[in-house]
Amino acid sequence: MNTSEEIGMSEIKDLTLEEGLKESSSLLRGHLLEDLADAAPNLPGRSEHLLKFHGIYAQDHRDVRRERAQAGEVLDYIFMIRVAIPGGRLTSEQWLCLDEIATELADGSIRLTTRQAVQFHGVVKHSLQTLSAQLYQKTMTSFAGCGDVVRNTVMCPQLETDPNYRSIVSLAQNIATTYQPKTKAHWEIFVNGDKAATFESTAETDVEHEFYGDTYLPRKFKIAIAHPNENCVDVLAQDVGLIPATHPEVGAGFNVYVAGGLGRSYAQPDTFARLADPLTFVTREELDPLLRAILTAYRDLGDRTNRRRARMKYIAADLGLATFVREVESRLGSTLRAPLPLALGAAHDHLGWRTRPDGLLELGVRVGAGRVRDEVEGRGIRSALRTIAAARSINFIVTAQQDIVLTGITQQDKGFIDETLAAHGVRPVDALGLVERSALACPALPTCGQALAESERVLPNVVAQLEGSLASAGPRGKRLQLRMTGCPNGCARPAVAEVGIVGRTKNSYDLYLGGGLRGDRLAGLYQEKVKLDDLPSVLEPLLARWRDEGDEEESFGDFVTRVGIA
Repeated sequence: MNTSEEIGMSEIKDLTLEEGLKESSSLLRGHLLEDLADAAPNLPGRSEHLLKFHGIYAQDHRDVRRERAQAGEVLDYIFMIRVAIPGGRLTSEQWLCLDEIATELADGSIRLTTRQAVQFHGVVKHSLQTLSAQLYQKTMTSFAGCGDVVRNTVMCPQLETDPNYRSIVSLAQNIATTYQPKTKAHWEIFVNGDKAATFESTAETDVEHEFYGDTYLPRKFKIAIAHPNENCVDVLAQDVGLIPATHPEVGAGFNVYVAGGLGRSYAQPDTFARLADPLTFVTREELDPLLRAILTAYRDLGDRTNRRRARMKYIAADLGLATFVREVESRLGSTLRAPLPLALGAAHDHLGWRTRPDGLLELGVRVGAGRVRDEVEGRGIRSALRTIAAARSINFIVTAQQDIVLTGITQQDKGFIDETLAAHGVRPVDALGLVERSALACPALPTCGQALAESERVLPNVVAQLEGSLASAGPRGKRLQLRMTGCPNGCARPAVAEVGIVGRTKNSYDLYLGGGLRGDRLAGLYQEKVKLDDLPSVLEPLLARWRDEGDEEESFGDFVTRVGIA
């Protein structure tokens, strides 16, 4: 029995509803155009899944859900739209476009994600097409920001300026261009708008990529490109991870890792986090054929009967890596060469001032939980970044740590940027706390439909708690990596954090310990259903042990792993 037949057991089960919707959607069109034109504030279920392929999630304001339901009122329907930004790179002009959208069409904030994308929250249905058209005018799009396709490719900002890797700077954009769906559905529905309703549709003549087909992938597919010296993108948490390297025989290329992923489900114990395995070394010319072979293997072997187990990591886990490799080789038509041995470096947060090799400057600015907004009207990080973007033609890079790097700055403009940030109350890197500096959180409540508990809104209090615990019980001057999510889907990557706090119920969280700054180790479950107020009493004895028993340069994650705490 060949591999495809082994996995073919899924064919005798019922396919998920989403698979039927994709197949009958006329390449992601479905009834979206007519449903968007309807006066209702929401879309019917037939369109909600297709909407994700266009970078949009249907949501409602959960803070007021119960009282509206009890009053017999319609829920407060809103939408999240995710703008795919390959490698996180934006021009000043594009940043100003995003800022204008935040004011006119969203909730007044710009949210930076851990995949270097930008999200708008609180968008109402009748604004979705207007918003999409404004993005298109500045060569941006939400298309394929979500859905069962290759998602936004993340890339370490250091690759942008390192002269050793100039040939890689365009790679994230090239992947985005190559693997964005070919269907014209997004243009017709969200950008061309009214014209799509009055001109003959191209649906009958539209053709999709062969590696997607009519039903696309079983679920999302994530690619990351790391710098060989540091792992800010958590390259092993991806479906495909690429690390630049030089092979002694074939020269420059990439070590390729496959089948990582961090999401799990409380309802299904056979779901789990998994780190990617080394697959092969390829040259730049060999990379695209390999990616296509991996994608088609995933397309054909992925579970389309259970979306909770539809990710590529479960194929590799169930079959074994060797069998998965043979499947990829059969599609590639050649044998894969062995990967090079590589050791990952600790993640750099890219904060603070640096001089680039070309003499220009860049500045990494901390953005708490990735939420760019002003706490006081006209004063805050959003106004500061708007002022800078309007006055200077520089680049903005969203990082995988939810921060922003301003790059391409002249020496003469350094003072202007420092003064602007200070005038708006944006704290410099040396004023940040030892937990605050790297803490991540997902949006969770009140918008995310998957959230079981709070995350972003309580992060400042959790950070303050752990800052206090670290100061009173921990070693002096050492940082502590904290990541928090409102559910186990893992959007802020808590499964590889030194301290991962994962929402379990409305008032409790599971505590994971023992990941680390290199991103090469999964955290272990330490305690279930912990109340947030109880975190200090749970962690302080461990921080004290780290202080008393840890080696001088040992991180908390390395310590708890070495002594067997997690």
